[in-house]
Amino acid sequence: GFDDLHACADPGAPEHGYKTPSAGVFFESVVVRFHCQEGYRLNGTSKKLCVRHFNGSLSWKPSDKPVCLQEVTDCLVPHVEDAEIHNKTYRTGDKLIISCHEGFQIRYPDLDNMVSVCQDDGTWDNLPICQGCLRPLVLPHSYINISEFESSFPVGTVVYYQCFPGYKLEGAEFLECMYNLIWSDSPPRCLDVEVCPLPPMVSHGDYICHPRPCERYNHGTVVEFYCDPGYTLTNDYKYITCQYGEWFPSYQVYCVKTEQTWPNTQETLLTTWKIVAFTATSVLLVLLLVILARMFQTKFKTHFLPRGNQEGSMGDPDFVVVDGVPVMLPSYDEAVSSGLNALAPGYSATTDQGHILQTEDQNPPAYPGPRITDTLPSEFETCDSRSGSSELLQSLYPSPVCQAAALPGSERTDVSRSTAGEAVSTSPRIDIAD
Repeated sequence: GFDDLHACADPGAPEHGYKTPSAGVFFESVVVRFHCQEGYRLNGTSKKLCVRHFNGSLSWKPSDKPVCLQEVTDCLVPHVEDAEIHNKTYRTGDKLIISCHEGFQIRYPDLDNMVSVCQDDGTWDNLPICQGCLRPLVLPHSYINISEFESSFPVGTVVYYQCFPGYKLEGAEFLECMYNLIWSDSPPRCLDVEVCPLPPMVSHGDYICHPRPCERYNHGTVVEFYCDPGYTLTNDYKYITCQYGEWFPSYQVYCVKTEQTWPNTQETLLTTWKIVAFTATSVLLVLLLVILARMFQTKFKTHFLPRGNQEGSMGDPDFVVVDGVPVMLPSYDEAVSSGLNALAPGYSATTDQGHILQTEDQNPPAYPGPRITDTLPSEFETCDSRSGSSELLQSLYPSPVCQAAALPGSERTDVSRSTAGEAVSTSPRIDIAD
């Protein structure tokens, strides 16, 4: 209406200020000035002009409305994390005096201007911060031993990483904040692994884990069972191992009283049968070896002993070694009978019979004493029997009768007579008077 076409609207006065002229009608080309009260300063344009636009309407230019702000002579003490502010009051142009806590280093936004100054408007320019190592990354399925509200860590801080149950840590377990405000290593990862359920509970016993403590049962965890005092395990094997989410071996563990016998006797019977079978087999092997040794001994005696000794004597053959050659010694019977062939008169051995034959003189010796024929039965054995003896004995002690038997018929008679004559001449004669 009329206001828009012939005059500008009242621009109003800022809070804690005023304008000139303060009232009236503001026609085209009228200028209005703005002022602030004591203790305040004007923020914005200080004057406006009423102008007409192309469409014929009137308005103020510029259109922004100024404000009056309270004058500030000091800068407030800034809040800097992990820092110590030394001065408590700062006026315009003062420099900030600050020091960081131990382990933190001061950092300015403008690296070329390492100072912060209080401005006229009560603000600080280039305000520094005290910086440590930034919060390390925490990858999925892992956690660290620091508060989630901490964002910066001083030099020397050690962060310990752990994985949730069912996951295995891969990488560095500890990270340390270095002097250059960088962590010593990259954050580790937690890989998915299969976790075993709780081990079977044991009455009158318990278990321990390797490695300790029993917080989670990942692949490879070994559980060792033990019993309370007065109880013993029913099985000698007391370990189970977590393998791909299952316990191996999968058996129930029991603790029974020491004096109590485990009711399941199947394993005991099996062990007893094994012991009995082993003992019986050992005894049979020993008996077999004894029988084989006895058979070998018998065959050895049959092959090496003279036939006369085999039939009449169970003793071992006697022999001596002369220049590396074994020489068979005569037995007692052979030695005595050979001597009687040379000393006893009136006796001769036949070649066809195995008994003693008397000569023409049937009378025994007249001297007292035991009869020689009764004590020496084995001397006058047949030549066939002596031929089975050792050739060495025949060469050492030849029998005259056997020699005579080996001669032709005409010579055999002469040898018999000669033998008889020698026996008569060498035998003592005792005449008994009538």
